[in-house]
This record gives sequence, structure tokens and C-alpha cells, in this order.
Amino acid sequence: MLVTMPSLATELDTGALLDSLVRPAPDKTLFVEVRHSALLSEPIFVTGELEHRTDGALVRRVESPYRETTELHDENVRVEREGSKPRRFSLDRAPELRGMLASFGALLTGDREALERNFAVTVQGDTEHWRLELSPRDDRLKRRLASIVVDGQQDRPRCLTLSEPDGDASVMALGVGDRAELPESLERASLQAWCSGESGP
Repeated sequence: MLVTMPSLATELDTGALLDSLVRPAPDKTLFVEVRHSALLSEPIFVTGELEHRTDGALVRRVESPYRETTELHDENVRVEREGSKPRRFSLDRAPELRGMLASFGALLTGDREALERNFAVTVQGDTEHWRLELSPRDDRLKRRLASIVVDGQQDRPRCLTLSEPDGDASVMALGVGDRAELPESLERASLQAWCSGESGP
């Protein structure tokens, strides 16, 4: 069920928000992704590009510090990393990727029904600064993915954050092509302030 902050209900319409986020294929977006893990002494980051193709596929290309292409199409995943043989597997082996595909694909197409079928959807904020939080409904997916949070401003998604049940998380800054555009600190609090528009440009 959709939940909104009562005081902001008249300021933010979920359907209108989803409509504003629609990006007809083909579409490409630069990104910087920061990974936080209890196994890492400090966050790591990669830069690259996301592509939404006309055939419905999502392609994630990492350009630095290594080169890797991940293509998600229907139920199939292909990963090709420079210097290694291509790998192929089904989304059955990676439910967190299925969750990301379902959510990101639904956002790109404005498919509110698909979002609410797969996730409990919570919206906060107003049309200037908003947050869309998706909590998985499927028990299997919940074991791998705690939530997906999209922070944005007006009609532009700014960050996509995938949080895992063990506390690990990745924050993908969208429309950003260089590490220098992010806060000096890559800690989660600093990134969250930047994603929500509380700090930085």
C-alpha cells in the first residue's frame, strides 16, 4: 500500500512523480557507484554508464577502475570483464539483481502497478526534494535486499541506494561522471546528505 507523509500529500502526487521519471528508450546515464561493506576498510567506488535499450535490456558499463559490462535482459545476465571470459547466469541465482531490474525498469517506464506488485512503496518529501523507498514483498528477495531508495530533485533521480539486510549497501549517484562531483567523504552519512540535497550542488 502506498504511504505518504500527510502534511505533504497535496504537494507530491506519486503518479505524477513516476510520470516525470519516465525515460523512453534508448537512454543513457552516467553514474558513480560507492560500495560500503563490513569487509572493506573504506568505501570503494566505480564510474560508468547505465543504458536502457529499446529491447528492454538494462546495461551497466563500468569504465574505471576496471572495465566490465553487465547486461540484464529478461531472465538472463551476461557479465563481460576485460581480460576474463564472459559469464552468463539466470536471475534465479541473483534475486537482488531481479529486484533492481524490476524497480529500475518500472521507474523508467512509469509502471506504478509493477512497483507496487513487487514492493511496498513509501514516498516522502515534495516536488523539489523527494524520496521513494521500495521494500521487497518477496521473502526470498528480502534475504538479499532490505530496500531500494531513490532520492531525487524535481524530475531527476539523484541517487539509487541498495541496502542489504547485513548493513552493506551501494549508493549509485546518477548523472554523475566523476568522483570529484561527490562529497570529499564517501561515508554513508555524507553521501546521504548529498543525495537528499542537504549538501553540495
